[in-house]
Amino acid sequence: MRLNLKSLSLSLLALAIILLGCFHIYSELVNKKSYLIKFNDDNLSSSFKLDITQNINDINNFLENYNFIKKYIVKKEYSDIEITISIKKPFAKNNLNQEIIFYDNSIASFVFFNQSFIDGINLVDTSQNTLQINNYLKESFDDLNQIFDINQIEFIDERRYDLIIKNNSKIMLPKIIDKKLTQFIEKNINLFKNDNVYREYLDFRNFNYKTIRMK
Repeated sequence: MRLNLKSLSLSLLALAIILLGCFHIYSELVNKKSYLIKFNDDNLSSSFKLDITQNINDINNFLENYNFIKKYIVKKEYSDIEITISIKKPFAKNNLNQEIIFYDNSIASFVFFNQSFIDGINLVDTSQNTLQINNYLKESFDDLNQIFDINQIEFIDERRYDLIIKNNSKIMLPKIIDKKLTQFIEKNINLFKNDNVYREYLDFRNFNYKTIRMK
């Protein structure tokens, strides 16, 4: 009788081990279930899309690490996953540092984006250290761009900006960029252009001291 009980106990133990093993294998298969993943955004690089697919089981935590993403939507249906990622509005690109600057001062490497997205950013930051958009520039850039048609921008001494405009002239801005400056430029820019009084630069660095230089 004791022998039978011992055999029964061993059999039950073996069965429990087998069942536990089967459950573990099943869990692994479920976790490693393959999905057909579709991206609805063509701005991302192939390598970044691959990183996303490799982290699909923890996608929310994974995508939260990238501050250039404005929002994302993940839809799962059976074995299909549809991912829509909206990217923040880009401000400029720094070719030297291979980085993109966004309007909210987020900065991201070129590696996350495809070449078409990078090429579509017209403004080039030529700063040695990727620029930061201060409040003066943020509030005045659209007005300045409408006046000058800006091609390049450089952050000087981490306090002010130089602009290169369409005719390759340089516009040297003061530290404080306000409505007083933009309104003055807008009022007089046609006079400057018509008289060809500046070809190399317009220097507004001392504008707040009522001094302008041009060449």
